[in-house]
Amino acid sequence: MFNVSRPVVLDINTQGDLFSPRGIYTLHEVAAVLPRLREFFAWVMAAHVPVVSTRLHRVLMPGQTGDVPIGVPNTAGFAKLPFTLLRGAVELPLDCGTDFPADGFSAAPQYIFDLQQINPFESPRFDRLLSEANAPLWLVVGGPLESCVRMAVLGLVQRRQKVAMVTDCLSAHDTYQGQMALRQLESKSIDWMTSEQAIAKFTTRPRRLQPLTKLRARRLPDLQRPMRGVDSSGAMERSASTIGLTSRTSRRHLRH
Repeated sequence: MFNVSRPVVLDINTQGDLFSPRGIYTLHEVAAVLPRLREFFAWVMAAHVPVVSTRLHRVLMPGQTGDVPIGVPNTAGFAKLPFTLLRGAVELPLDCGTDFPADGFSAAPQYIFDLQQINPFESPRFDRLLSEANAPLWLVVGGPLESCVRMAVLGLVQRRQKVAMVTDCLSAHDTYQGQMALRQLESKSIDWMTSEQAIAKFTTRPRRLQPLTKLRARRLPDLQRPMRGVDSSGAMERSASTIGLTSRTSRRHLRH
């Protein structure tokens, strides 16, 4: 297990076949979601927020018409959206292994998993990473909401991970099924926020220092400030001698 000090973005299938108008399985209201996703990932890069991404690899969705699967390699539909890719991202191999860098997000800012099924947790390496990453919160974006996103969120909740849905960065293929998925997830202990709210909440602002206040010297009531040009030590000696003379003179008067 490795600790992560900041929230982690779980980016589900932001690829051409789902988030492009010319994709094989274009999601609903992509035109409205894409600007929010772009702004959100611009903040992710600027704030150095770690990311776990997935990408469908030759997958046929339930009820999908046609024989062409989603995410055929070497096509525009397989590629991740360019603005979701961080510099230094690592693409993990498509196999049944469970190994990944022991340094976690210190080794790479983003890990990309290829999925051959709609449930991300059926990938052993993905399951291990999300189970062993001790993150304060997972910010979930992407789609389809009614299938891959729903299963990813339920898997995180089952593993006792804290989850927040970034609502304006999510999209469903079927509007009705997407609403049903939201109702199911609302019964779980999940946070809900917009991308603007997430950016405002998790942006680290520089600490403002309070201006220095001018200190005023206080006078002590029993001390007097020496006059200019007069040595304070000499003045004290003369005052002491004067006091002595005064006391002797007063004694003489008392004797007489």
